[in-house]
Amino acid sequence: MPAQSVTPVRPLSRNNDRSFLVAEQEEDRRSSPEQEYPIGFGVLTCEIHPGLVEDIIEESGCREQRRRLLPARVVLYFVLGLCLFSGADSLAPPGYRSVMRWLSGGLRHLRGMALPTSSALVKARQRLGVRPLELLFDRLRGSVAHATTPGAFAFGLRLVAWDGTGLDAADTPANAAAFGVTQGGNPQVRLLALIECGTHAVIDAAFDGVAKASEQKLARRVLHALGPGMLLLADRNFPGYELWGLAAATGADLAWRIKKNQVFTPVKVLSDGSFISVMPTPAENIRYGQARAAGRTLPGPPQGHRVRIIEYSVTVKGPCGSTRVEQFRLVTTLLDHKRASAAKLAAVYHERWESENGYGELKTRLRGAAFILRSKLPELVNQEIFAFLAVYQALCSLKAEAAQTVGIDPDRISFTVAIRVARAHVGGRNNPAGVRQRRREAVLDLLEDLLPTRRLRQCERVKKPPKNTFATKKHDRVAPSGKVAYKIKVRRRVLSAAQTP
Repeated sequence: MPAQSVTPVRPLSRNNDRSFLVAEQEEDRRSSPEQEYPIGFGVLTCEIHPGLVEDIIEESGCREQRRRLLPARVVLYFVLGLCLFSGADSLAPPGYRSVMRWLSGGLRHLRGMALPTSSALVKARQRLGVRPLELLFDRLRGSVAHATTPGAFAFGLRLVAWDGTGLDAADTPANAAAFGVTQGGNPQVRLLALIECGTHAVIDAAFDGVAKASEQKLARRVLHALGPGMLLLADRNFPGYELWGLAAATGADLAWRIKKNQVFTPVKVLSDGSFISVMPTPAENIRYGQARAAGRTLPGPPQGHRVRIIEYSVTVKGPCGSTRVEQFRLVTTLLDHKRASAAKLAAVYHERWESENGYGELKTRLRGAAFILRSKLPELVNQEIFAFLAVYQALCSLKAEAAQTVGIDPDRISFTVAIRVARAHVGGRNNPAGVRQRRREAVLDLLEDLLPTRRLRQCERVKKPPKNTFATKKHDRVAPSGKVAYKIKVRRRVLSAAQTP
């Protein structure tokens, strides 16, 4: 693979030139053990180190005006800890004080400090705001695969994909007004992430209320993260003349699935079975559609984007002898069939499902299966989502580092094991020697529990029946008050004369 065709790996932080040692010395000068709550972030400190946090606090302008037990940098680590430990319990996300207890480790007892109350931690989150977590994610986001990372490149291009998903928020009037309510009853945030297929790292992400922004609108917010040397994969919900043109203008190559009812007239048929065509402008699409309906033939191809169409079928044979055939159509900017043949490009499109696997890691394994975001205010919901993305990116970096150590595909590194290892190493001081030692131990732990090589499998896309038959909650119906008073009255039995002893 030629080196010049590979997109450079974006550094995880713009502050990597600041060593842990300098950050530790600054930390000791700025606060004393009696005036600040002790907290550590374990092996993920390599990505989210104190120097980076200090710069973010300074840039966001949220540094406290007086000495506090919970200064801004401690609260930032605490919010990240809420996300790291979100799925630690199968019942519900652990409480604030439990997370603080894990993050402080044995340091709290050494300093003789009591755990902050839950209300104090909530107020600290509100003081911190959204901006520091947004800046942190902006520093961490980006590609982490190297030129030699297996499964990260095809045709000399970095494989990336985008797709949308929904995150349920706490059912409060403020969240419902800010984000909108779905049919299921909870306020919901729509998230679109542009991920690196080889490592699941988040190159960029955008989110908004489900009632305010579609996937196509959110996709426009991450266009700036695309560039030459990338091959963007997307499902059939995205192709459109305007969005296709905006994405192609970034210099990235595109390979998107298209719907079967879209008409593309062949301009030139290629030897591999694909053909060159034109994605017409909306006006041209209407004009040619009216001509087809009237049985007229217009001269020449329509005006629009020059594209290549690949039509193919996938036959799936199950172990019990069942056979299923599905038809696919791809539209791509890769017009040279010798560089990217139809068969190879059809096989590469399968990598688009890595975006779904990434959402499975973020929503099911990190956040917790069927859990909702804990924040009850829209600002804190935004803060929590940025924190989840930052922690997820740090875990992807840990996985990529472990895979790079022995030169294996990052798919072999278990994300579930990575979360558990990160949780196990949380706590203690963020001193450089200790962090480096725990990082080496974490990498060895990940390599000891490798996943088997990916096997071919299928999963039927059906919705599971609900576990209960209760009616769906309606937000336009006022719920009865939950506060009631009970009175117990014992009924006295009166004996008849015959029953009297």
